[in-house]
Amino acid sequence: MKAHTRMWVLTFVAAAILMVSPASGQGAQSWLHVQVAGDEDGSRSVALNVPLSAVEAVMVMIPTEVLSKEGRLTIAERNGFSVSALRQMWSRVKRAGDTEVVTFQHGDETVRIVRSGSLIELQVEDETETVRVDMPVGIVDALLSGDGATINVAAAIDELSALRGDVVRVTGSEQQVRIWIDEQNTQ
Repeated sequence: MKAHTRMWVLTFVAAAILMVSPASGQGAQSWLHVQVAGDEDGSRSVALNVPLSAVEAVMVMIPTEVLSKEGRLTIAERNGFSVSALRQMWSRVKRAGDTEVVTFQHGDETVRIVRSGSLIELQVEDETETVRVDMPVGIVDALLSGDGATINVAAAIDELSALRGDVVRVTGSEQQVRIWIDEQNTQ
């Protein structure tokens, strides 16, 4: 897989990690788990278990130039990509139901984005591998609930705080990534 595509997929996953926060008033302590499985022998694997309240504390420390006090992240338009255009496309996708949203090819790479039930599936294929990222539709819905060039991180946090189980799963790459939420402090 090309470096720019790998970076895009990893940025997508990192954004999902940064947006997780607990719901206020939850009974049991909720935990964010990130598992990255690297080499077959396990020598390059990572397991992270963090109480969601700690993630919330880190979010508060993000400078307001990056994340507004209202939980909005402004994304500058680059290379013809704009949040407003993405929001319009998402509105149409929601109305269409389960469908292949987009497929595009660039050289030997094919990128597919599919809505299937409660998931958005991103699949990137090239000559050597296929990588797939699954994310709940509700998270995308929440992120795009803002206006203009902003991503609504606060709404995504609210959505994520109500979820249990897998939030993001990346399969098929050199490293497998799984992000989930539960009440266990270990994996």
